Amino acid sequence: MDYLSKRVQILLFILPGLILVGLFVYGFTAWTLQVSFTNWRDVGSAGDFVGLDNYIRLFSTDRVFKASLVNTLKLTLVFIGVTVPLGLFLAVLLDLNLKGRQIFRLIFLLPLSFSFVASASMWTWMFSPQIGSINALLRAIGLGSLAQPWITSDKQALFCIAIAYVWQFSGFSTLVYYAGISGVAPEISEAAKIDGASTFQRYMKVIIPMQRPATLTVLMILLMYSLRVFDLVWLMTGGGPGSSSEILSTFMFRTAFNRNRFGYGASVGIVMFVISILIVIPFFARLRRSEYE
Repeated sequence: MDYLSKRVQILLFILPGLILVGLFVYGFTAWTLQVSFTNWRDVGSAGDFVGLDNYIRLFSTDRVFKASLVNTLKLTLVFIGVTVPLGLFLAVLLDLNLKGRQIFRLIFLLPLSFSFVASASMWTWMFSPQIGSINALLRAIGLGSLAQPWITSDKQALFCIAIAYVWQFSGFSTLVYYAGISGVAPEISEAAKIDGASTFQRYMKVIIPMQRPATLTVLMILLMYSLRVFDLVWLMTGGGPGSSSEILSTFMFRTAFNRNRFGYGASVGIVMFVISILIVIPFFARLRRSEYE
């Protein structure tokens, strides 16, 4: 009886959370899927059922959607490709007990404390072609010929956004890798040292190969975030110039809420959801296999 009472208490304790997750995650996902099969445009009208027309138009004739998909992939590659090794490098530096480590730890982790609005304002000012600090610094040291249009250029805007995201999230990857490196048993490192391994060899052949769980965690979280980035892109460039920095999330927002094409915007959201699922399932499958190894 006591056992049953305890199970009921646990169920009652988690029931509000289960209801909220079911409603706001799975319920609204199902509703978005239903909306994506309609041509809903006006508030107060549910629109007509159009089947797969929205999806067919997305992948056949919508050039902005294709550009947004390509831009999202480019941003993801640069963002992940720089943030992960940079975080590992900084974590190794922190673990080396160099002088001033406390100050460097504060500097590395400081970007995590910035809100996206503050970060976007700061980087927008830094990348401003006329009054930005980057071009001002280049002119001050006699390298004015290297001054660039940065976020006002359709060739550089996406790259500038990627730099801002790398800066914002490098502290997160550093924190995860530093926790992983700190968790390596000292006996393992000492054994490698007794065997004659140098500091470089200990990290390259012993400590860093043991960071696979940390790498999987960082990759998973950054990949998921890179697919739904919105804040910095919207605040820094608004997806422009033209569609040069348009990504899936800004395209979905613009389509659904600026142009009132709710059905079409919902189909973009479902495409993003499917891409996320395709990333999540292999990750959890790999994580589950690691638990049995």
